[in-house]
Amino acid sequence: MVDSAGKISKGLISNKNIRFISFRYLIYAVQFVNSIFIAKYLGPYLFGIWGFILLVVQYLTQINLGIPHALNVKLATFEGKDGTQQVNNFSNALLLMLLHSLFIFLLICALSFTQISILVKYNFYQFLFFAGIIAILQNLGLVFVCIYRIKNLLQPITLYQACVPLLSLLVCFFWEGEKLLYALLYSQLLAYIFCLFVFVKQSPIQIKLKYQKDVLLSLLKSGLALLLYSASFYFIMIITRTFVSYYYRVEDLGFFSFALSLAQAVFLALDTISFLIFPKLINRFKYQQGAQLYSQVEVVRKNYTIAAYLLIFGFMLGFPVVMLFLPEYASSYKSFALLAISMAMLSSSFGISTLLIAFNRELLLGKIAFAALAINFLIAWILAKFSVSFFMIGFAPLIAYFVYSLMLEYFYNAIFIEKKRNFSFKRVFNFRLLVPALLLLAGILLDIVMLQPLAYALLLILNYRDILGLKELAITLIKNPSVFKI
Repeated sequence: MVDSAGKISKGLISNKNIRFISFRYLIYAVQFVNSIFIAKYLGPYLFGIWGFILLVVQYLTQINLGIPHALNVKLATFEGKDGTQQVNNFSNALLLMLLHSLFIFLLICALSFTQISILVKYNFYQFLFFAGIIAILQNLGLVFVCIYRIKNLLQPITLYQACVPLLSLLVCFFWEGEKLLYALLYSQLLAYIFCLFVFVKQSPIQIKLKYQKDVLLSLLKSGLALLLYSASFYFIMIITRTFVSYYYRVEDLGFFSFALSLAQAVFLALDTISFLIFPKLINRFKYQQGAQLYSQVEVVRKNYTIAAYLLIFGFMLGFPVVMLFLPEYASSYKSFALLAISMAMLSSSFGISTLLIAFNRELLLGKIAFAALAINFLIAWILAKFSVSFFMIGFAPLIAYFVYSLMLEYFYNAIFIEKKRNFSFKRVFNFRLLVPALLLLAGILLDIVMLQPLAYALLLILNYRDILGLKELAITLIKNPSVFKI
């Protein structure tokens, strides 16, 4: 028993991936504290302005031709096999991103001569160039993150992910109100410039801005297919926030943005694991088939989904404590519940989406995501037109993710299992997780307090064995660092 504990402790210390995960969790804790401090010292109105600035930055970073996504897949494919191809793909990806940066700059310049009503509503023109430059720096940083990620060089990535939240936390101690808003923007600029300098200086792949038509076209072809997926997928939340920003008060966007920032902060814990194992899954799924492939996918889905629901339930329990410090944001609670549970529902499709990418089915994945985006847009528009409470706009992504997961399951059966009739709703949404989640959501939205402890009890009773199974998986990850390597 003692020897086993000693081995685990040694694994924790020696495994750089575990150190990376631990440090990222520390950074996520800082980001969580940031959300609270920024919300407190800006207030709902200015937090709405801040949320709109970040919304525009997201628009500019998501429409990036899918280059970082394509590069990630290309590098994972050639890792350990063809170094020249890696150099060529990285160099042409960087060239494409520089051209995209020029496009963003010209777009921002053109917008500065306009008077668009929603931009005026959020006083955005004074922050226009901040948003454009931050988006450019983020896009360039994403290209470099791909190569460090594939090479399993985690320290520069850790630096990249730590700089912005740490500087943001620092400025919260010195300014508040509009001065804090500007301080946050300057801190982001400084952080991204510094990290880009480090990325370029320590690049593990030689930088050659050499145009190669075949490589560039291959990146664009793969990137645009992945862009259809990633842009549609991420635009579900972006479009949802856009409807809130357009049809509701600035303060309401502040409440909604606060709820979303907390929901996303919760899922960053899972994102750390998926960030490390995604290249491994691409590489592994690519060369497996039949029962072995099916088994791998189901293991990933099962454990990822259970972890997602446990995270959400745990944070739901702690949300009222947050409200003790930020009583003015109490209106965010119902939005948070809808957004968080919609993300938990989405977790069941993680392994399938990775599988489709591994088998070059990015275009199909993109079409599925686009269909979900269209559903989200339609529902959000209908809800906004009926002037429902702003938190109810959160039903749009909930339903969109529900349909998205069902469509993925259908094509998963049709393509890889080759049995369309094998479609199972229960396999997409585990009733032992879904029923407690919907019960908890109903309790929060309908203000029925007694439903909430019942939901927690059901979650623990129905999933007791699976929860214990996560412990064994965690020990395996600690003892076996090769799990994270390609």
